[in-house]
Amino acid sequence: MTPLHQAVARHQAGVLDEAADLYTQVLAAEPHQPDALHLLGVLRGQQGDPATGEGLVARAAALRPDAEILTNLGRLRAALGRMPAAEAAFRAALARDDSHAGAAFALGTLLLNLNRAGEALTPLGRAAALDPAHGAARANLGVALHRMGRLAEAEGVLRAAVEADPTQAIARFNLASVLEDQGQLDAAETEYRALTAQRPDTADAWLNLGILLQRRHRDVEARPCLQAALDRGTSRRAGALAHLVHIDARLCRWDDVAARTPDLLAALQAGDDSAPPFAVLCLDVDEAWHQRAASLHAATVARSAGAPLPPASLGPAREPLRVGYLSADWHQHPTAYLIAGVLEQHDRAAVAVTAFSYGPDDGSPMRARLRAGADRFVDLRGLDDRAAAQAIRAAGVDILVDLKGYTEGGRPGIAQLRPAPVQVQYLGYPGTLGRGAGIDYVLADAVVLPPERAGFWDEAVVRLPGCYQANDGARPIGPPTTRADWGLPAGGVVFACFNAAYKLTPEVVACWARLLTKVPGSVLWLLDPGPALPALQAMLSTKSVDPGRLVVAPALPKARMADHLARHACADLFLDTHPVNAHTTAADALYAGLPVLTRAGGPFISRVAASLLTALGLPDLVTYSLEAYEAAALDLARDSARLGGVRARLAEARALPGGPFDTTTFCRRLERAYARMMARARDRLPPLGFDVA
Repeated sequence: MTPLHQAVARHQAGVLDEAADLYTQVLAAEPHQPDALHLLGVLRGQQGDPATGEGLVARAAALRPDAEILTNLGRLRAALGRMPAAEAAFRAALARDDSHAGAAFALGTLLLNLNRAGEALTPLGRAAALDPAHGAARANLGVALHRMGRLAEAEGVLRAAVEADPTQAIARFNLASVLEDQGQLDAAETEYRALTAQRPDTADAWLNLGILLQRRHRDVEARPCLQAALDRGTSRRAGALAHLVHIDARLCRWDDVAARTPDLLAALQAGDDSAPPFAVLCLDVDEAWHQRAASLHAATVARSAGAPLPPASLGPAREPLRVGYLSADWHQHPTAYLIAGVLEQHDRAAVAVTAFSYGPDDGSPMRARLRAGADRFVDLRGLDDRAAAQAIRAAGVDILVDLKGYTEGGRPGIAQLRPAPVQVQYLGYPGTLGRGAGIDYVLADAVVLPPERAGFWDEAVVRLPGCYQANDGARPIGPPTTRADWGLPAGGVVFACFNAAYKLTPEVVACWARLLTKVPGSVLWLLDPGPALPALQAMLSTKSVDPGRLVVAPALPKARMADHLARHACADLFLDTHPVNAHTTAADALYAGLPVLTRAGGPFISRVAASLLTALGLPDLVTYSLEAYEAAALDLARDSARLGGVRARLAEARALPGGPFDTTTFCRRLERAYARMMARARDRLPPLGFDVA
């Protein structure tokens, strides 16, 4: 056996140091031996020295540029981060031998990793065809199809890969992801569970399963899955922690929230970009953390989205502004209830309205109303982010208003691609979308986003007069109901809060317990907190309050919004939460005539109720400390005449022109804001914050 053959044998046996010595001996005798140069270069890469390996394989390629050598040259260049050079080597390999499955796979995978999924399809498809047993080629082909939005094709490719090799973890993982994106949640859960059973150390499978269960409101089941992802070393540590913290908040496991938050902040500080920004936004932490989480996430979205579209053109100056509203929520959804009247009451001499929808069609009257309220309704379902952005560009809008941001179901990648000349975020997400999110402006007001807080926002701040929040002043309120209808006592003060359970904190609930103690016969009426109910009842017990004084209000279907509004009349005072205020829930209560007592904080998310109350001329219901909040609640509960006076002032203010429920006036303010944004764009000036007169 020759020294070269001995070297190859030791290399194949995994005895790398001996193989390296033998290759070196061959090269000492024959410095230009291409096989020895090639294989020693590959070996150096295996030993963690791709730079030396690349030099050796480059020498071999100069001597004998066959497909195998060129493919390995490309792999080493990719390991060094030299992506254009790696791509050139892979293409050269295929030019030499277009039947080389390894080169086709390597090129396709490189393009996929460079977010060039469309270009990756051909080489990955060729690799899969050349080597049907190459499970990774099929898996990556499925990923490319997934990213292109070709979900049915992706599912077919990935199913075939799993059927061909049931142990193919990558294919099964991506099949589950595709099924989830298609809304086949039961099937997706089945695949994730199969993978975690088959490969229990696959941390990201546990993470995705936990997130899926959380999405399905199965928080108790989700928690151990997310913990398993952390225990197995998921690379998306911040994501696992953020989801766990948010679940713990929804379950009112406040000690766990406090214990995990420092670890989450440390992961964010280290640059981990996997945390969903909304989960961080809901934490009672410095606002700089909200901004950091958003900017980290924006960077990941930008990498996935790829290069923006070419700059867009503005419409003719003398024609109505072309405004597009982008959302997944054009159905029975809180955002739809807020924005429906705005679509209808825009001045068509000033604004032409297009609604862009990528969410479900629930066939509801609200969906029909939203479609009728816009001049055009463009359904983007079935399109990936780039195709959706191109459809928006083709429709032609001057200003695109993203109503979702980083809330559940949002697709920030569409705005990242810059389909419109001016882009605005509004209403849905009460925080900055971060640096590089493709957003120019945020619509706010002087209360929710005062000048001293603007530094925590990466958008230019446009402040509307009055309250920033859109509202529909023509919403129907159902027929009156009685306290008995909702299981409430006939007498006594009813303190109500219809906020979601994740907004509750131990400080707020302890305050409520003290109020119940000090106001005999009073009850606390909460929106059904689901599995958090035992924790809340236990806390009341520890404060010497009978848990029976907590009355659960069932969550009504969205189709019964009028009935939900009507039941507010059975309460005496809405007690807001802190640091996450009531937003739509505050507007619902005030619209229905129920006074809201709030405690305002620093960030936008802590000031929405204060904005509504200030615009209604009820600033006396805005407090700025827990002590002031508790004292005001106690005073109102003990003084029925004063509380009655507050209700009367609210009833009068609700109908005043220019208030939060005057949709027509709100639209005129909004149109003035859009006009100033567009004037700057026409003058080729960068976005700049301003106050609307």
